[in-house]
Amino acid sequence: MTEYHNQIRFEEDEEQEMTIAFLLVPDFSMMCFSSLVEPLRALNRLVGHEYFKWVFLSQDGGPVLASNGASLNVHYPMDQLTSCDAICVCTGIDVSHHANDAILGWLRQEARKGRIMGAISTGTYFLAKAGLLEGIKCTLHWENQDSFRELFPTLEVTNRLYEVSERHFSCAGGTAAFDLALSWITSKFGNSAKTAVADQFLHGTGRSPEEPQRNDWVERYGIHNPKLLDVIRLMEDNLEEPMSRQELADTANVSVRQLERLFGKYLQSSPSLFYLQLRLERASYFLRQTAMPVSEIAVACGFISFSHFSRSYRKQFGRSPSEERMPEHERIEVKTIDTL
Repeated sequence: MTEYHNQIRFEEDEEQEMTIAFLLVPDFSMMCFSSLVEPLRALNRLVGHEYFKWVFLSQDGGPVLASNGASLNVHYPMDQLTSCDAICVCTGIDVSHHANDAILGWLRQEARKGRIMGAISTGTYFLAKAGLLEGIKCTLHWENQDSFRELFPTLEVTNRLYEVSERHFSCAGGTAAFDLALSWITSKFGNSAKTAVADQFLHGTGRSPEEPQRNDWVERYGIHNPKLLDVIRLMEDNLEEPMSRQELADTANVSVRQLERLFGKYLQSSPSLFYLQLRLERASYFLRQTAMPVSEIAVACGFISFSHFSRSYRKQFGRSPSEERMPEHERIEVKTIDTL
C-alpha cells in the first residue's frame, strides 16, 4: 500500500475490476503495448489491489517478436482463453501478413460472447477485416488512415487519439495508448487516481481524444504565416482532386504571385511542387501498405495520367511505383469482408 491509497477515492467494488486479454501479433509495437499496460499496473500498485488484470495471448501460444526485436512470452494460445472482459489486438508493422482466417474467426467468436473488442495502432485492421466495426467510430495511426479508408470505405474513421464506445475501443498507437489508459483510470477511480498514475511516469495528466495525432505545420516546418497554413491544410484535404493555384490563392485571399512568394520564403518550394510531394507521399503509403492496383492509387492521389504518375514517382523516390511494392505476402488484400 502506498501514500496514494488514501488520496484515491473509490469503493471496494468488484464491478470496477477489468480483465483484458492482449492478443499479441508478430511485429507488434512495444511502445503501444507498454503504454497501455504500464499505467494499469501502476494503478494496481498505488491502491494495493489488482483492479486491472490481464493475460497475454498469441495465436499458437509461443513467444511473440515485437517490431523492435524483443521477444515476449505469453500465457497461452488464443483458443484457450476462458474468460475476460475485453480483447485488445496489439499489432504494428506488416499487419496484413498476420491477419489470417484463424485470428479473424476467433475475433468474431469472442465478439459473439459479448466481449469488449479493442485494438491499438494498426490492430484496427483486424477488427475491420473481421467485420466488427460497422457503425462504430474507430481510429488508427495517422500513417495508415488513408489506405484504411480506401480499403474500408463504409467505416467511420476519425483522426482522434482514441475512440471508446460501450463495446469497442481503438487507439492510434504510440503514447496515445497511455492517454487511453488514463481515461479508463479516470472513469473508474476519478481524477486523483489519474494524477497519481501520471506522476509515477513523470507524465502529464493525459491528452483529450480530440487532440491531433500529428504535430501541426507550425511544429513540423516552423511556419507561422496563417495564410500559408490555410493553403497547406487545403492541399492535405484535397489530394484526390487537387485544387488549382488560383483556387488556393482565392481561398487564402492572396494573389497567385503572393502565394508563390510565401512558398518560396517559408518552404523553399513552389505551391505546385509542394502539392505534388504531398500527393506522392500519399501514393507511397498506398503502395507500401495496400494491394490496391497502381492505376487506382494514381487516381486516388490526383493523377489523371498514369505515365505522369509513374515519372513523378520515380523522380521523387528514385524507383517506379511497381518497384515500391511490398512482397505479395505483406500486402493488405482489397476484398469484401464477411460480417457476422
